[in-house]
Amino acid sequence: MKLPRVTPAVGVRAEARAPRRRAAFLIVAGLALTVSTPAYAAAQVAEAPRYITSREAVAWEGRPFDALVPYGPDSLQFAELRLPAGPGPFPVAVVVHGGCWLSIADNDYMDPVAEALTAAGWATWNLEFRKLDELGGAWPGIFRDVAAGTDHLRQAAGTCPLDLEHVVTVGHSSGGHLALWLAARHRIPAGSELHDDDPLPIHGVVSLAGIADLVHYHEMSVEACGDTPSQLLGVTPPPESPRTAQASPAALLPTGVPQLLVTGADDYAVPPAHGEAYAALAAMKGQEAVHHVIPRSSHFEIVAPWTEPWKEAWGLILPFLEQVRRTFRASERILRARPSPGVPSSR
Repeated sequence: MKLPRVTPAVGVRAEARAPRRRAAFLIVAGLALTVSTPAYAAAQVAEAPRYITSREAVAWEGRPFDALVPYGPDSLQFAELRLPAGPGPFPVAVVVHGGCWLSIADNDYMDPVAEALTAAGWATWNLEFRKLDELGGAWPGIFRDVAAGTDHLRQAAGTCPLDLEHVVTVGHSSGGHLALWLAARHRIPAGSELHDDDPLPIHGVVSLAGIADLVHYHEMSVEACGDTPSQLLGVTPPPESPRTAQASPAALLPTGVPQLLVTGADDYAVPPAHGEAYAALAAMKGQEAVHHVIPRSSHFEIVAPWTEPWKEAWGLILPFLEQVRRTFRASERILRARPSPGVPSSR
């Protein structure tokens, strides 16, 4: 088996990013990193859980992977491939990190999730991409990057034992938004800026504390990510932006792709009410989407496999993934969910 280009030194990538990450802390002035909501404050009192902070999570060091696979010319356009033991072919989980779509975080902090998925028999494709505050990441760059990175699995499958008939996306926070969006690309009307004629089909989505509805999230006025939903669309707030129709997962329902949403009960960045509202909307649209709330968990516990909330979340994730492995090739269901040729561009 021939693997793509291997990077022997895992720490080099994180070290190179450190100055940019420190600068990002200053840019957001603590919005995404300083937790000051009532739910988090309550967690600091005696006998209450001590939750993982944003500072701690983004400082997690990168872990070994099997191959570093570039999907574009920029140094941030790559994926880290991990393969399970055995000959394969293996189902694939595309892992998408969060960070309010900004460079305050990179894909290192999702390595523990990728390792857990790989140990469960899934090849993992931990994406990195240009963020909003990085050259080339502003609209539509971040969307184009994650789309290109995901579609590059077709090239990787030429040299690696990957089963592209069973591909899921697993995203956290703003990465949960991108994970849901990747599974909805077939719903974007032709003529839209984000339309692709033949996106790689996605068979399931796991959104961990994910932002699923840009309009609803904007209207919640959550402090953690500030005004980045507007920046994501190019300054105009989501309720007024015509780009929302092609960039917000809620606007692209139904997708025909099963969705599992998991949120911590005390999440300050993406409160459970957000996931609940999205699940209700999905049900109205005929979309298969289930939302679970994990008690005594904030934003990062559900991506930290050494915590009790992760164990509870994993008890939901693993059966969902097994169901995906046992079921359909996505093509027929996705075709039924495609927009009709008469749907006008939302641009």
